Amino acid sequence: MLLASAPARETSAQGWPDHIRFADDWTAIRDSGVSVIVEERPAAQLELAAKPLLMLDPFMWRGRGAPHEAVAALGDLPDALARDIGQLATLFAELMKCGEVRLRLELVDNDSCRKLHADYTDLRLITTYVGRGTQFAPSNQADTDNLLNIGPGDIALVKGWMFAEGHEPCLHRSPPIAGTGERRFLLAIDTPRIDPENRR
Repeated sequence: MLLASAPARETSAQGWPDHIRFADDWTAIRDSGVSVIVEERPAAQLELAAKPLLMLDPFMWRGRGAPHEAVAALGDLPDALARDIGQLATLFAELMKCGEVRLRLELVDNDSCRKLHADYTDLRLITTYVGRGTQFAPSNQADTDNLLNIGPGDIALVKGWMFAEGHEPCLHRSPPIAGTGERRFLLAIDTPRIDPENRR
């Protein structure tokens, strides 16, 4: 892992701040000193599986329900991609002890979510199948200097404002890509408890 401006990627979390924890054990998100968990994983096969969808116009597909129902609601996906989304949705639901999840599968070529922000939710899973991954503020303050970038394929569990009392939300953003010709293909998974679209 390196700074966002670097062309390469390290394989360890050395030098990253304490509130960003690299772990395969997602339950570490319950630590009040941790605002995001990152699980690193290879991206090549996932990128290959997603390739047919990259030819489409930018889109946002949504699904909601039990993990298998939510994946089916996204439509006809390549098998490997549907399996991965299903596995992530199942693990996320188990972690958050919820019977349903909300899925958002999105192909973007613009600067949506380019400002540092924390989500109005409890916990969100984000993974980028193709393109640059999510960027995080190293000090968890609204400072765009030296943002840290996770890689494609990596899984981020990102705390929002509503996670729990005494837990800091995680400041993050999508990398700006407008005008570059770059496309990002990403998945977000939320609990059904807090829906920003129904916020008063």
